Order: sequence, then C-alpha cells, then structure tokens
Amino acid sequence: MNMTHCARGCPFIANVDGEDFVIDGFAKYKGYGDECKTIYFAGVALFQDEENKENGNLVFQFCFEYSYDTDE
Repeated sequence: MNMTHCARGCPFIANVDGEDFVIDGFAKYKGYGDECKTIYFAGVALFQDEENKENGNLVFQFCFEYSYDTDE
C-alpha cells in the first residue's frame, strides 16, 4: 500500500548555521506496519530574513528517499 501523507512532525523549525528554517512537506511511505522502511519525502525549507522583510521569504524545495533492508 502506497499512501501520501503530511510528513510526521511537519511543520517544524530546523536551525542551520544559526538561521531558523520552517520545514514542511509530504511523505509517501511504502509498506504498512513499518512506515519508515521506505520513505519518500518532498517539501520546502522556508526562510524569512527578519532584517529584510521587504524581500519576502526564501523558499528552497528539496526531496529525499530513505530505505533500509531487514532480514525478515
């Protein structure tokens, strides 16, 4: 069963090199019962420069895939 969901824990704030980014996205889990066995994530990292609010937000799109094998 392949299903797309709002990724668990999203949105959240991640600090990278002293700057806060809001991370949000969707995840597609492959399999049922061990939803992290294979995961595909697509989302954005949103950064707002408090000193230059007139420039708006910077949005960085990113994605990743993670999987592991078991002996089951």
